[in-house]
Amino acid sequence: MTVRPRPVPRKMPSSWSAWDRAVSVKLFHASSRTIPRKYMILLEYSGNGLVWLFAALATWCLPSITPQQRCAITNFLVAFVVDLILVGSLKSLIRRPRPIYNSSGDFILVVSVDRFSFPSGHASRAFYVAAFACVYFFHWSYLVCILATVWGVVTALSRAAMGRHYVGDICAGMPLGILTVAITTKGCFSLDSMLVDAQQAQRLYEIFHACFAWFRLSNGLIHLG
Repeated sequence: MTVRPRPVPRKMPSSWSAWDRAVSVKLFHASSRTIPRKYMILLEYSGNGLVWLFAALATWCLPSITPQQRCAITNFLVAFVVDLILVGSLKSLIRRPRPIYNSSGDFILVVSVDRFSFPSGHASRAFYVAAFACVYFFHWSYLVCILATVWGVVTALSRAAMGRHYVGDICAGMPLGILTVAITTKGCFSLDSMLVDAQQAQRLYEIFHACFAWFRLSNGLIHLG
């Protein structure tokens, strides 16, 4: 039986890596002295992928939302998958360890690649959520766009402030989030250019509703039997 060698983490260029580590550790120590960790934990949960996934799915299932809203949420979920693929692929490829000063006591690993640091999944997700919010609310509320952008930047920077990531991981994650929205909107950043149109989104909902109704009926028949 042959033993496969473990993959070797790819090293970052030495000069960039040294600068990245130096800036990151300074930011971490400065933040630790001035910002209560509970506030950064709150930001961490606000950018958690499971929170956004469950919230989007729950909203998508509501029968009261409009076809346009269901279309937007459908594409938001598509973007979620694209973001997972981009970030997960790069983490598996580069395999950069997280900072040694990262506190594992309040850190939850969702999948195995989360133990790697580059790029920051939270930064990518925060920027894709913020960019998607700007696309959706651009013609209705500039305030929402501004607030979403501020939240995205603060959430991304909090990853280095908490010691979860290096600054370089965040710098890589932020444009990935923008790229995710660019893919989902076919590069136009417009509601009129989504990958999934309103008719397709409505059809998906009708299929889901039919499957759910069939499941409830089957479950009721089983209990009657």
